[in-house]
Amino acid sequence: MRLSSPEFSDGAELPWTMSAASENRLPPLEIHDTPGTAASLALLLEDLDSPVGQLTHWLVWNLPPATESVSAIDLPDEAVRGMNAFGKTGYTGPIPPEGRHIYRFTLLALDQILDLTAGATRRQFDTEIQGHTLATATLEGGISRTREGG
Repeated sequence: MRLSSPEFSDGAELPWTMSAASENRLPPLEIHDTPGTAASLALLLEDLDSPVGQLTHWLVWNLPPATESVSAIDLPDEAVRGMNAFGKTGYTGPIPPEGRHIYRFTLLALDQILDLTAGATRRQFDTEIQGHTLATATLEGGISRTREGG
């Protein structure tokens, strides 16, 4: 399984438009080679360099396994949005407190549809997926507090 984006390469600079200081826009993501036995997919975005530990900026589950792309305006109807670390359901874009932070999108292929309601927490999500992950894929990029990198 593989996760990519037409807007940035793995390990490259993330598009400034995804920053909370700009358009707060989820970049388009492309999903490749989902296992045939998957019942659903989940996606999350984390700040790996947050001073408080890994910080969830976006969490969504129950995407159909046939999903090939996801964007801010093209999320499948079946998808359920979880609560992010900022107490909001849905996406909150990166805006590091200082310096450059690395952000990781993680795609999970699951052997079941999750029985979680919208707004469930990351802890609830992590508990629900235990023992149900068939495959994972990641896509990482960096972004700084300001467009200029300061």
